[in-house]
Amino acid sequence: MTEYEIREYDIDDPEIPKLFLQSWSAVGTTPVGCLLITHGMAEHTECYDHLAKALCDQGWMVFGWDLQGHGRSEGKRGYIRDFRDYAKDLKSIIKKLKDDETLPTQNLHLFGHSMGGLITLQLLAAEAPPKVSSAILSNPALKIAVEVPKLKQVASHWLNQMAPTLTMNNELRYDRLSRDPAMVESYSRDPLRHTKVSAPLFLGMIEAQDEVWENFNKINTPLFFQISGQDKIINPQISLDFYKKYEGEKKIKLYEDSYHEVYNDINKQEAIDDLVEYLGDYK
Repeated sequence: MTEYEIREYDIDDPEIPKLFLQSWSAVGTTPVGCLLITHGMAEHTECYDHLAKALCDQGWMVFGWDLQGHGRSEGKRGYIRDFRDYAKDLKSIIKKLKDDETLPTQNLHLFGHSMGGLITLQLLAAEAPPKVSSAILSNPALKIAVEVPKLKQVASHWLNQMAPTLTMNNELRYDRLSRDPAMVESYSRDPLRHTKVSAPLFLGMIEAQDEVWENFNKINTPLFFQISGQDKIINPQISLDFYKKYEGEKKIKLYEDSYHEVYNDINKQEAIDDLVEYLGDYK
């Protein structure tokens, strides 16, 4: 049975809040490369413990970080001053990893789920993006499928100016995330999850979606899309449209019956196996 080493790291960057970063690796092995996980809205990196360990079994070293206002990182739950700060934080973490000569970051891959996928794409489409081997995008938040009440949409613009730190319910229903009843039940018992969203986060996410679409041709990184056909949180057709439009190196897998969190759904092993196969080309 594999023994795993789990480490926590300090992010010593005075320009960003204190962020939680951890790594998983298989004891007694030399990693073939690294994968850095950026989680989605309201969750945290520990949600990917099973995925990280599965990748460690295949020789990878896995890192995961908690976004500002999420998990064990600093910040009010569901609040961000500027949505672009997430990509700034991700870039700082990548730099930290690459500056450590003991890590196999010459073979570094990014993994982003939902809002984490949007953040990853935003960083890759920006000026002077970090050099990485590829990016894996699990239902990237390119367009929200959840119906936000009209009143909240209107109020968000006022709140963004007058009360930006005020948070509201994010309208996410746990039973729309996974078809696994045990997993759905566990969400409400997870003390590190939250249900909050602020106006700057909500409006910033919409702006980031537009920004990624406007600058997608600046991305020069191989992309692997893992898309759920029955996603009721993020519009799957938009991801398919983005994939078709992207002219760089790419691959896609559609899970026709899966809900939003394909890595927590009843067919999660299929998604893990597909990722292992994809990364196998980079060993």
